[in-house]
Parts: sequence; structure tokens; C-alpha cells
Amino acid sequence: MADQLRVYAQQLDTLSRERSALVLGHAQRRVDTLAARAAADAAMHATSCPGARGGAMQAPATEVPAAKLTTGVATVTYVSLVGSGALQVPHTKCECGAVFTVQPIPAGCFPLTPVSTCLWFDLDVHRAYRHLGLQDGLSAAGFVDFLSAQAACKLDDRAFVPSFFSYLRSKAIVEDWAALGVEGMDAGPFGGCAICAETPAVPGEDTDPYRLSVSLDAVTKLGHYASCGTATRGLLHHISTFFGAVDGQVQAAHSAGALELERVVSGRVGAQAAGEEPSCRSSLHCARPNSSSAGPCDVHGVVGAVCMHTVPVRGGFCDMPKPEQFSYYLLMLHHLVQQRPDLKDVYIDFGCQIRSTWRRYVANHPELPQAAKDLRIMVNWMHGSGHEIACQLVNSGRYSPAAARRIGEEIEQLWSMTKSAGSLVRYMSLHHRRDFIEALLADIGRDKLKRIVVLTEKRYADTIKLLDAHRKALASVMSEAAKAAPPVLDPQVAAEEYKRVVLGTEREETTDGDAWKVEYARLCLRLGELKRLQISAPSLAVVSSSASVALATASTDDALSKVRAALTAMEHKRDLPPTERSKWTKGYEPFDCALDKLRRKEVERCQSRIEQLVLEIRALHSDRAAAGCADKETKSMQARGKRKRAQVRALLEEMYVWQSVGGGSSARLTEQQLKSLFDPGTPMPWGNNESLVRLHHGRRYLEAAADLARTSEEEATLRVEKKRLGAWVRHAASCLQAARERAAACEGTVFLIDQHLALVDQLRTELGRSRIPV
Repeated sequence: MADQLRVYAQQLDTLSRERSALVLGHAQRRVDTLAARAAADAAMHATSCPGARGGAMQAPATEVPAAKLTTGVATVTYVSLVGSGALQVPHTKCECGAVFTVQPIPAGCFPLTPVSTCLWFDLDVHRAYRHLGLQDGLSAAGFVDFLSAQAACKLDDRAFVPSFFSYLRSKAIVEDWAALGVEGMDAGPFGGCAICAETPAVPGEDTDPYRLSVSLDAVTKLGHYASCGTATRGLLHHISTFFGAVDGQVQAAHSAGALELERVVSGRVGAQAAGEEPSCRSSLHCARPNSSSAGPCDVHGVVGAVCMHTVPVRGGFCDMPKPEQFSYYLLMLHHLVQQRPDLKDVYIDFGCQIRSTWRRYVANHPELPQAAKDLRIMVNWMHGSGHEIACQLVNSGRYSPAAARRIGEEIEQLWSMTKSAGSLVRYMSLHHRRDFIEALLADIGRDKLKRIVVLTEKRYADTIKLLDAHRKALASVMSEAAKAAPPVLDPQVAAEEYKRVVLGTEREETTDGDAWKVEYARLCLRLGELKRLQISAPSLAVVSSSASVALATASTDDALSKVRAALTAMEHKRDLPPTERSKWTKGYEPFDCALDKLRRKEVERCQSRIEQLVLEIRALHSDRAAAGCADKETKSMQARGKRKRAQVRALLEEMYVWQSVGGGSSARLTEQQLKSLFDPGTPMPWGNNESLVRLHHGRRYLEAAADLARTSEEEATLRVEKKRLGAWVRHAASCLQAARERAAACEGTVFLIDQHLALVDQLRTELGRSRIPV
């Protein structure tokens, strides 16, 4: 066996050397072919060389002599993925100084640098690292080690890196449609998406309304360590497709110390950005009005934007010189709305909290178009499940009419595609980091464009399946509601009741003639209890229980004086005699009646809040089960459920206290009864089961109806998107063909335009086979 392995290893080594020799020989033949053309060009040049004509003017002969040519050979090192070696590159030099030689790129290679051409990398080498580095996060040092072993030559990554980044920058230029002379295409933020891009309207053809949407978020893994690349900090990046005007504004504001929210919102130093409170009270780490710079990073990450087809928005990215905060998003929205006033919907994971700030920003920036006031900021579906239920009903795209099933998590999909690159860009020099991220975003955008018809077709097929599933789910919810005990015959009405309860508009306070008596009884009761607490305060203060200490501190002279002042104000308002207060004790009929009403009111308040919390906990359990595997979001749901269960226990204790006020009795729940409250279908122990059943089925109907409505809207939206795709394909083909005709004399430009035309033809063919109805 060992002998066989040795023979096999020898054969592989021989094959490797033969393959390397074949590749080197092929490269040399390419060079020789190009050298022959260069020599022919030199000979033609020699016959009309200005230096030769100058000599002819001094000579009496009528024939123009050819200029003198000298030839030579330069040796360069050629490196491919399978071998390396020396290439002989002939050159011809005219006496006038003109040099005719073989350039690396026509020979299928890329030089060490544009100036130094002693080392030629085969273009496949850079193509390979473009994929392995951008997509898989392989370091340049690791790739060069592999290349050295494969090519059997000693290479240094410090020589490879400048060549690779020159390749990236050259590639970005030659792949840009505008650089190829293509005119008439959308060069705005959404120009990279065939659906979202603006195309000229066709005369006589109706334009279907389309809700242009964008998803915004920040990522920290694309940040940069301040200690890396310090020697080249002053060098500028070369590619600026996705990091554009917004990034420039952010960096300028940071340098001027004007990135604070107050300054950004108002445009004035020292202005206050105070305003209405956000509707959502969820604690979100990312929802910070301001932040300070801390830690080892000089770039804390990237804020970016994508359309609903996960195509990066041009000019929609910026570096974060400080940790994530509102200012980045306000400047981003300002730019997007100015560039595309038809932008309708924006998804941000803390959209519920930045919405009011955006309204203040718009009010202070009159240069914004009218569309800025109508911009709808929503919370992404997945992130929305981490917010309070009241926030979800108001701010989540799931419950927003006309939002379709856009989800809003597309930016998270983009960040997942950049995960591998994060381990590289943190350590790069700043200008290399920016160009690297730009190239990565360009690759993602091109890949999405190539597959946009296929992806749209798949999305439509999935939507049709979901429509059927949601119709069945809604029918099942209505059937179960009708079979409930007691039956819920109109779940839509129950859903509206559920919304009112969750949003706090249910059980509104009503006033009657005896309402003041209830409040007066409360104040009398509080005054008596505070007096007793003050007497027992010394003994309570030495008890180890923190609750006892809290009660003792609540019975201060200041607290007593406030209650007395409230009682005095009410007595003056009601013209009560000075002796009335002393009568309001147990056994006095007005006090007993008012105390009974107060007890019932407080018990009902506790029960109502418990019912709402129980519904929220059941919804969290349902969401966790639907989410499947345990991840960050499901752990967050579990933590919120735990906090809500603690609130239920505290409210039950408060309810027991109020039930016993005035000599009443309270029936405490056992631990088993308490745990069973959170199981779907379990009735409330205080007999208010009809309301809870209605709310339970109302919630289920609301969710099922919302899912069905958004999916129906999605189906209609996809039909419109197919029409927009067709219009873009026709317009792109026309613009590319016109550019090809203008550049007919340039073989390289025609070749690149033909590549784009081939892509457009492929999309046209796929669109013709699409089963999406129009």
C-alpha cells in the first residue's frame, strides 16, 4: 500500500508540473501573438513617425525614410492558479521614444501595480480571490499561502494586495454602465434594482401604482479597529457607489461636532429635540437618540439600506463614527426622500421610536418634498414580535394596510451575506476597507439582478401557497370561535374589542354623581392607613424585607400632608362641614357604600390588567412555538414572558388586598391554578370568562385576517412588479444597444456592453416564461 501511494504521489507531481508547463506555454503563446501585433503596429508607426519626416525635410530625396526601430525582450514572472514561471515579453522601440509592447490585461493578466509590471497575475487569480475573499472571508495572507503552494513560487501578500485592489477598482469602473457610455438609465439610489428603478413612461400605457419601500438597519461587524492601518489613514478610497452623499454628511457633521440629535433635527446648535413620547416602551439597545464614542473602534459599523428585493441602495450606506443612533437614519431618510419622493414605506427595527423624531425633523427642514410628511415608518415583522403587543398593532408592517407581505427584514438578509467579510475589514486600512465593502455590495447587487425574475417567480408561487394556507387558517379560526363556550359569533367585532383593550381605549372612565364619594373614601382610607404605617414605621424599618422599608418610607409627614391637602380641597369643592371627615369610618352608610364601589372598581382594574397580560403571555407562547429553534428573538420572548408572569403575580396580590378591604373576603389561587391561567382556553377564576373568550378569539382572528390581507396585497404587488420588470428590460435593451452603436469603434467597450446585453436578453427570456399574471 505504501508503494502504491508513493507511485500515486509521483504521478500527481508529474501531472502538476505538466499542467503548469501547459498553462505557462499557453500564456507565452498569447504574449507572442500580441507581440506580433505590437511589432506590426511599430512598423506602421515607423513609416509615418514625425522624427522620420523631420529627417526627410533636410534630405533631398523624395521618399520618406522609415524611423529606426530597436527590439528587446523583458522577462516577467507569471503566476496562475496552477503554476508559475517566466514569460518573455518582446517590445519594439522607435527612435522617437514610442514603445510598442504587450500589455498585461490583453494577455489575460493583471500587473503588480499600474507602474510596476515585473509580476503578472493571471486574471483567474484575482477572480478567485474576489469570490473567496468577498464571499467566504478568506484573508489575503491565507490565499497567498495557498497560491504559493499551488504555483510553486514564493509570494508575499504585500505584493498581492495592491494588485488585487487595483483589479477591484478597475473592475468597478469597467462594469459601471455610465462609464461604458450607456445613457438614459436610472442613476439614482434604486437604479440597481430592475423593479424599483425609474423607467420612462410609455405613452398610452397605464402606470399601476407601486409602493416603493426600503429597509434600514445598522451592522457592527463591518466596523474598523482604530489601531489598524494608521500609516495609510490619509489615503482616500476609490469606489463610491454605495457610500455617497449621506456618508459625506455624517463624516462632516462628526468632524464639526454636529452629529448630536438636537443639532441634526433642528439644524441649530443647542436646540432641543424634545417632543412627543414614542408610543412603544420596549427597551431597545439600538434605539438611542444619541451615543458617545467608546471602545477600540474608529468606525463602529455601517448603516445601510436595501429595497424590498435585497438590492443595496446606491448612496444608501454610511460609516458610523459613533455607535448606532437616530442621526444616521434621519440623514439617510432625508437623502432618500429627496432623491425619490415616491418612497412610501420605510422599515426600521425601532421605527416606533424614531417616527415622532422624523416628524420633528421634517418640520424643521422645509426643503424636503411634501412626500416626507407622508412617509410611513414601520417596524419589521420579525423585530416587531419583540415589541409590546400594543406597539405591534400600531407600528408593525404586519398590521399596516397596503404594506403587503414585505416583511421588512431584507436588510438583515444583506448583513448575513456580509458576515464573512467582517473578520477582514476590521483590520484593513481604511481606504482598502471601503473599496472592499463597495465591491462586496456590488457583487450582491449583480447577483440579485441576475436572479430577479427567478426570485420574483418563486415569491409569487410561495405567495399563492400562503394565500390558500391563510384562507384555511382564517376559516379555522372562525369555526373554533363559533364552537367556543360561550360561542363568539362575530370574531371581527371581538378583534376590534381586543384592539381596544390592548391599546388602552377599553373601560374608559365614566363619571356619575357619586364618583366624588368614591374618591373621598379612597383619600380617607389612605389617610388612616398612612397614620398607622407612621406609628409602626420604627418596627417596620428594622425588618429585613425591602417591601417593609418601602412602606415605612411611604408614610412620611410629606405624604400625609399631601393627602390632607387633597381632602381639604375636595371638602371645599363640595361644601362639606368640618366635622364630615371624622364621620367617614366603617359603619357610616355613605362611607360603606363608597368603599364597596371603590373595592369593586379596584378589583375590576386588577382583573382587567391580568386578563390583558394573560393574553399577551399566551401570544408570546404562540409566537415562540411558531419561531421554532431557540435564537436571540425567542430568548427575548421568553424573558418578556417571565416579566409579564411576575406582573400577573403582583397584580393578583394587589387584587387580594382590595378584596379584603372593608371586611371582604378573598379566595387565593393555588400555584397550579395560577400556572394554568397561561394555557390557551383556560377560563379566568373570577367568572368573567365570556370577555376573555371573546378577546382570545378576537386576537386569533385579528392575526389571521392581517396575514391574509397582507398576502393578498403581496399577490397584487407582484403582478405590478412583473410589469415594472418588463418595462425595465425593454428600456435597458434600448439604452445598451444605443451605447453599443456609439462605441462600435472600441472593441473592449463593445465586448463589455455585449455582456450586459446578454444578461438583459436572459431576463427577457425568463420573463416570457413567467407564470405571474399581469
